[in-house]
Amino acid sequence: MKNIKKEKDISKTNFNISKEYDKKFVNVDLNYQQANKRTPLFTKIKYKMAIFNHHRRDFFDRFPLMGYSLKRIFFAIITLLLAICVIFILLRLVTPNDIYIKDIDIDKLNILPGTREYNALLEQRMKIFGVYGSIWSQLGTYLRNIMPFIKKTIIINSVFNPITGELVGEKVTTWFYLGIVFSTAVAQPGELVSDIFAGAIPYSFGFGSVALLLAYLIGVPLGIISAKNKERGVDNTINAGSIIFLAIPPVVLVVGIYLISINVFYAHGLFSLGTFDTKFWPVFAIFLMITPPIVINTRRYVIDEMTADYTKFALSKGMTNRYIFYIHIFRNAGIQIFRLLPAAFVTTIFGASILAEQNWAIPGMSKFIVSGVGSKDSFIVMGYILLTATAGIVTSLIADIMMAILDPRVKLTK
Repeated sequence: MKNIKKEKDISKTNFNISKEYDKKFVNVDLNYQQANKRTPLFTKIKYKMAIFNHHRRDFFDRFPLMGYSLKRIFFAIITLLLAICVIFILLRLVTPNDIYIKDIDIDKLNILPGTREYNALLEQRMKIFGVYGSIWSQLGTYLRNIMPFIKKTIIINSVFNPITGELVGEKVTTWFYLGIVFSTAVAQPGELVSDIFAGAIPYSFGFGSVALLLAYLIGVPLGIISAKNKERGVDNTINAGSIIFLAIPPVVLVVGIYLISINVFYAHGLFSLGTFDTKFWPVFAIFLMITPPIVINTRRYVIDEMTADYTKFALSKGMTNRYIFYIHIFRNAGIQIFRLLPAAFVTTIFGASILAEQNWAIPGMSKFIVSGVGSKDSFIVMGYILLTATAGIVTSLIADIMMAILDPRVKLTK
């Protein structure tokens, strides 16, 4: 009985204590305390970054090829921007300022070099083209102009008003701006670089594409024949011919084909005449320049696969040579051969075709890069470099994706 009474007294005491505490905290608003509790900004950012990284890893695990492509594009863009910055600074250091008023007849305006009017005109002109001020502000302006997702307003066809002493022109809104032409050796001064490139690329693309297609259609079979007849007469003949054409300097080869076409086959030497021979011989010259590497690489890849262990194992199982070659050897070698196709396409259009275009006076890209460098037309040179570098990055990415698609052994995962 004593224990029961003692327990009742303890319960009554606890009840009284809890009641007393309830009276003390009756005016405490916990909701107010919770509402005024603020999470630090760093903690919020850290939490959101953790969620983003989780979704990013999940996306890359589900779509490895897409993730790999995005990474390649990101790092390629960074590399391209760094290269553009270096080249732009070097070009600005060697380009004289008077190039930016080269298309204005200052003698007709009675403006003498070195005078106040001349310096004012030069300053206005350089401001229009974003090459005035410090080298870093000029670089920032150029990068902004070539960014296709930033809308900008430019002034074209600017002329000098002798009454007001100011330059006036037509304001145009555009998303992409490479500058204008200054030298008459390149094109009509004042033309947009993007416009003249758009008119020239189809010629380079057409001649380069046809030559590259013929080079692969003929070079790959020759390389296969050479590999299948390794160290025999056919192999030695094909190898010797490829090495000879590869050793001849491209300038000598193109000029030689040009002279032979005129003096032996009595062909026309100007593309503007529009005859068949003015289209055939340039393609043939480009073909001779790019075919030898294709033959040599094809031979090497096929021989590597012919001497592989899996080929010996297939032969030991009693498979026919024909089956092994077309099902295993050529399939694996073909992945390496055609992986080089995108890069070969770019080097053909912007490399090998330049010499042919120069000799046959084809209005392709070669005219602008050669004349632009000679006349120190900085916007032409920068535009050409930007175009070729972008094409090289894109084709490199395409080659890697082709490798992953054609070869099931390649896994673009962790």
